[in-house]
Amino acid sequence: MVKLSIFVQRRADLSHEQFADYWMNVHWPLVRSVPEVQRYTRRYVQLHPIQVPEGLPVAPYDGVGEAWFDSPDDILKMVASKGWTDIVQKDDPNFLDPSKTRILISEEKVDFDFAEREG
Repeated sequence: MVKLSIFVQRRADLSHEQFADYWMNVHWPLVRSVPEVQRYTRRYVQLHPIQVPEGLPVAPYDGVGEAWFDSPDDILKMVASKGWTDIVQKDDPNFLDPSKTRILISEEKVDFDFAEREG
């Protein structure tokens, strides 16, 4: 299984609240409507930042979308689809700055999982 992490920044004229609301309640339903998203995506989550203690280095992003796929080829099939380009990419400028979007395709390497720890 591979993970696609998409690091996004909001449009400069939107508040974080406007960005987050659009991303979750408008953009995500559009993304879900794309047949290739339904076919290839195994799991999807949005990471919305919270207030952190002062002094910690904060990433310059307004959110991260994470999606899991069976293979890198499935990611490529999804993003090359007409639905992705005609629906998802066309909607992106409505709430985010596409020039600042960055992606990371990765495999998770788990050393241990505290949730599996006994007691």
